[in-house]
This record gives sequence, C-alpha cells and structure tokens, in this order.
Amino acid sequence: MTEVRYQLELADLAGHYIDVAIDFVPQAQQPVILALPAWIPGSYMIRDFARHLLDIRAEDTEGPLTLTQLDKQSWSLTPGLLPVTVRYRVYAFDLSVRANYLSSEIAVVNPAATCLQVQGLELQPHQISILRGQAPTHWQLATGLPRTAPTAALAFGDYLASSYAQLIDSPLLAGALDIASFVVDGVPHHLVLCGAVATDSQRIAADLLPLCQTQRQVFGALPADLTEYWFLTWVVDNGYGGLEHRNSTLLLCNRFDLPNPRLPQEYSEEYQNFLALCSHEYFHTWWVKRARPTPYLDYQLAAEQYSTQLWLYEGFTSYYDDLSLLRTGKLSLEQYLTGLAKTISRLERAPANTRQSLADSSFNAWTRFYRQDENAANAIVSYYAKGSLLAFCLDAELHALGLTLDGLMQRCWQQYGARESGSDDQRFFELLASYSQSDALVTTVHSWVNTAALLPLARAAEILGLSLSWRQPEHPLDLSGDKSLPLPSVEPGFLFEGTPEGLKLTAVRNGTAAHQAGFSCGDLLIAVQGLKANENTLKQLLNRANVGDVLQCHLFRQQRLLQLDLTLLPAAATVAVLKPLSQRTAWPGMPWPQPDASDQC
Repeated sequence: MTEVRYQLELADLAGHYIDVAIDFVPQAQQPVILALPAWIPGSYMIRDFARHLLDIRAEDTEGPLTLTQLDKQSWSLTPGLLPVTVRYRVYAFDLSVRANYLSSEIAVVNPAATCLQVQGLELQPHQISILRGQAPTHWQLATGLPRTAPTAALAFGDYLASSYAQLIDSPLLAGALDIASFVVDGVPHHLVLCGAVATDSQRIAADLLPLCQTQRQVFGALPADLTEYWFLTWVVDNGYGGLEHRNSTLLLCNRFDLPNPRLPQEYSEEYQNFLALCSHEYFHTWWVKRARPTPYLDYQLAAEQYSTQLWLYEGFTSYYDDLSLLRTGKLSLEQYLTGLAKTISRLERAPANTRQSLADSSFNAWTRFYRQDENAANAIVSYYAKGSLLAFCLDAELHALGLTLDGLMQRCWQQYGARESGSDDQRFFELLASYSQSDALVTTVHSWVNTAALLPLARAAEILGLSLSWRQPEHPLDLSGDKSLPLPSVEPGFLFEGTPEGLKLTAVRNGTAAHQAGFSCGDLLIAVQGLKANENTLKQLLNRANVGDVLQCHLFRQQRLLQLDLTLLPAAATVAVLKPLSQRTAWPGMPWPQPDASDQC
C-alpha cells in the first residue's frame, strides 16, 4: 500500500516558518497534481491558504524535478518512477482557529492550511512526522490524530491518518500544555490549555463532563467510531472562536475567560461564554461532522461548496449550546432567558430579518455572512441567531404535539447521521413529517426557512410556559431586562465606536432617524448641539430629548466638514423581555441526571 509521508518542522519561531517535506512514490509516469485547500471545512469562506506557501521545489534521487504552477493553489509535477520529495515553507502567523500560528510560545497547525494534497493518493494512509525544530524541549504536542507509538502520547514524532480527509480534519497544538482528562461512556476526553495562567484545568474538565453527557443524551449515544476527544484550547490576551473537527475542536479564548481558582463556585459571564463555546463545538461531533448536508459528504476544497442548510446545522447547534448549560445547571433559568432575549433583540433590530431568508443566508454564507461590511445589519440575517430561534419555535410546536426537539434530533441522527448518508431540505422535512405526523407543521417550518418572515416567538414562548414582551431600549447596547423607563426613549439609528476625535459611525440602520438625515457609515461625528461628541454626551442629550426634537450635528466625511440635522424618532420597542409564567415552566424540563460512576474526571 502506498503511503504519503509528511514531515513538518517548527523551523523558525521568530520568523514564523514551518518547513514541510512530502515523500511519495508516483503511480505512473504522468503528471501529478499537488493542491492546497482554499478553505477549511466548518468555516465557509475562501481563505487561499496557498498564499502563505513559499520556496516550493521537487526532486527525486536523480535530481530536481519541474513544478509548474497551474493556479493560485495547485502545481503540476511530472515525475519518473522514483520516489519523489516535495519541499516548501509555510508562513504561520494567523491568530485564528482556521490556519497556522507559530511563535516562541505556541504552535497551532491546521493541516488543511499546511499539507499539499497529492491527487490520486487521497485515500491512502498519510503519515505525518512533527519535528521539534527550534521548539523548546519542554513543549508537548496534542492532536486527535492516532499516534504510531501509543506510549508516546503528547510527544513530537509520528502520527497516522487513514486518508487525506482525516489528516486535514486534525489540528495540532504544541507548547507548554496543561491537560485534564475525563471519561464519557468509556471514551477518554482531554482538555488541553496552552497559554493559560492562574486557572483551574481540573475544574473546567469537571464542568465539561456533564455538558458532554447532556449532549450525548440528545442523540442517544456517542458516535460509534469516537475513541477519544480533544478540546484543544489556545489561550490569548484577546480572541474568541472555535472550529469543529471529527474527534477534536480547536478553541480560542481570552486568558481571563477561564475560571479563577480562588473562586471555585463562581460562574462569571466570561466563563459561561467559554463553556458555551465548548458546548457548541462538541455538539458538532454529531451535528456537522457526521450528520451533515449532502454536498459536504465529499468536501471539494478548491472552491466554494454551497448548501442551503447551515441554518439547520449551525442554528440548531447554537440553540443547544446554551440549553445544555441550563440543563446542567451552569446557567440559571434567569441567566438563560436573558441570553435568549438578547438574541431575540438583536434579530428584531436588524432590518435584514425581513429581507433575507434563512435558506438564502445559508447559501450565501461565502460572500455575505463571512464577509460582512457596514451594511450587514440591513442585508444579512445570521443563520446562527435566527436558526437558533427557529429551533426554539420548532421545539415549542413539537411540545404542543406532545413531542420534543430532542426526539427529532435523534430521528435525524439515526436516519442519516450515524450512517453519514447526508441530508437535504427534502429529507429533513420528510423526517419532520414522519416524526410529527403534521403536514401543517411541515408547511409552517418550510415557510420559516424559505421566506424572510418574522418568527412566531411570542407563540413559542407561551407554549413553553414563558411570556415574551417588548420595551424601548435605554441606549443602543440595551438588549434585555425588564425595566420601566421613566420617559419614552428616542434613538438616532446609528452604531458607533468612540475615538479621541469623536464618534466613528460603524453602521446606519435603514429607516431610522440617522438614515433619513443622511448619515453614513464611516462618518466621524465630532459635535452634537455644539458639544464635543463622545458616548456620554450623546447619551445625556438623547435622555433629555423628545420625539421630534432636532439635534444639530457636525461631522467629518472624507475630510469634509458637514452639518446634518437629526430629527429624533421614537425608539422602536426592540428589547425582548422573557419571563417564566409560573415557578415551574413546561420547558426546558428537568435537568439531565448527574454523572454516573462510569463517567469519571
């Protein structure tokens, strides 16, 4: 059996360079295509990883071979029958979970952004050797890839993938690692922190255990092929994000998002957000990595690959991430409803809520959602946020029929997830019809997905034992909470960020006072009513103004001084207020059972 062998050396920490060598035996004396993916599964944007590839060359034992570049990410090589070695260097300085980063403190390697594919050999075993290079001797290495020597856990050296697809779905994290492990259904799970200070990894692992158990119960069991799972966590001063993989996730979080070891009972908002991130990515172990849209059964990574179902996969995952925290007691009902209300409020304020459908948002993720500009609020609805609220509404409608969304998820998992046979819109709606025995519900959900209509959130809340009401915001960042405002509020209709020079407008929502007055994103507001513009001055002036008042505004636009008159309109009631109707709501039900004796940290 022919193997493809990769050697990655952490060659230059200060220059941020990884040296790569690929060895393989050609199958015939005909051109071989070498190509690097243009995007990474789970992040639907063309990233052109090959732009970081340098100094590529090829040779066999008889000398150099000719490489011809075909396009931005692929090369043609005409070999003989002798073994071939291809060498190149990769620049690694992308502070994200999607590419590569190398410094004197950490190495983050995504093979999708690093390892050229040898076309024709994709299904053969792929061995990857990680060489320490300039990395300090105390560094360890963590990855979901199987080790060729089981006793060499966390060591630099040789790892093996069954195919190119498994290789590029297995990120690597190297550095001074803090590791805590726990077991779910006999499967080891490992929390790996790199860059963390003054935290408690054992406590985090103990909090992750019931979250993982809760999600296992949603689907009924762990995936049959899951033999271990890795939470690979890169801790930085300022960053946030995660990307799912088949038996791991690569996470990025702020240093002080992690719990304070001196406060073992505290669940800060930042730590809850980190647990929600872990919850979200772990849910993808079932719901994206195995159950997934049919187009993604075979990833084609040279160009965009479209699906109308990201609302179902990312949206439903977003619904369950916080719900799992509630079920395990990491969030109180009040905290959970506050977060859900914020999601509802953000959606309510976005004009795009009635402009773009969820199917369209999913299909155009490549060019819209992942490439947002200053007009995003007016043009793009989030399939994460609105998709999660669709799941909320569907959960309610199923509850009214004596069913649950968990039951539908298990049906989907059994029908096309466990077998990885893929889903399309028709198959999902057929399963919904079979499970609910309600053609009316299928028609309703189809409309929610394919039209840019408001979701029946008040009805859903009532079915689930909640009340949904609305109030005016006190200020632009007011998104939740039951408050009695002393006076009707006004709002300008723009978002801004403070600078020493004034307020720089970052968005102007259609139909608002700012839109009607002619404000534009990028304007620098320097004075309001003759006073220097800053956040506090604007807030105080708005608090003292009535509907119909005119504020004289001075601003710079492209270095030109302009005066605009802002005629204030009443603030729309866009702040959602969610409350339980009684002490015991009909939803979300009792928390999941506590860990049993077989699931130990």
